[in-house]
Amino acid sequence: MKPRHVLFRGRLVPYEDARLHVLTTTLKYGVGVFEGLRAYWKEDERELYIFRPHDHFRRLHDSLRVTGMDVPDGIDDLTERLTELIKANDLRQNLHIRVQAFVDNDDGTPDATGPVVVSMATIPMENYFGRAALDVCVSSWARISERSMPPRVKAIANYQNSRLAMLEARADGYTGAILLTHEGSVSEGPGYNVFVVRDGRIATPRVTDAILQGVTRDTVLQLASRHLGVEVEERRIDRTELYLADEVFVCGSAAEVTAVASIDRRPVGGGGAGETTTALQWLYDAATRGTLDREQGWVEPVYHPETSDAGSGSRV
Repeated sequence: MKPRHVLFRGRLVPYEDARLHVLTTTLKYGVGVFEGLRAYWKEDERELYIFRPHDHFRRLHDSLRVTGMDVPDGIDDLTERLTELIKANDLRQNLHIRVQAFVDNDDGTPDATGPVVVSMATIPMENYFGRAALDVCVSSWARISERSMPPRVKAIANYQNSRLAMLEARADGYTGAILLTHEGSVSEGPGYNVFVVRDGRIATPRVTDAILQGVTRDTVLQLASRHLGVEVEERRIDRTELYLADEVFVCGSAAEVTAVASIDRRPVGGGGAGETTTALQWLYDAATRGTLDREQGWVEPVYHPETSDAGSGSRV
């Protein structure tokens, strides 16, 4: 389903009119960054909640700075414009939101830093993986290194790495993939961070293991600590730990919290969501809809902000 309007070059335009020139700098050289975030409809409140928009837009600013692009809009301005876009489309359902910032110049050079244009699209979407546990492989493609491309930046160009891993996985009959670092430790998957559970302990790769520092990853870290009483270890994880884990799950804005059923055709635990994964799925669903940890300021109401006690951005 496509929305009626997209935010493009500072104004609302019909979906089909949000177009770029074929020679724009971002298409020629990949000079662009983006964010993917979610909004969730809560029927009993007749309210739509955007999940952690300030944190996503803060990361967008970080990506712009690292890639040497101009920063055109403030975090509060971006949040306000997103809210206006949702209202203009009159969307009252679960959404995936795509925000892009790119150099819009049809005769630009690779070192162009502007002009930077921000676009936003709000797409109705339920569970990306349909709640099904994933059958994944360890990809033959290594995760990009900090020495070549900054993996912590959500850059459009970086996702060619993830795309190649996913194409390989699908061709070999898998529904997902996990990439290793150049040193051979676990990094992340195409669009999601990775967690392992063994003997009641949860671990996830470090920020320095070539991962994107995910907003959903941070949410899981906090939910596990506050509600399960478990501190997640952020450490190097070897490939063989994936095979020995009681549970493996992945998380991301699109992926949410999704169990892994098998890795390289080796079953993980019972082949579905284990106890810890199931608990975190429930906690995450509650947090994204404002029924849990609302005091953290994670949810931004769209239609009734004057009656909501939701905060204005995360206090991580």
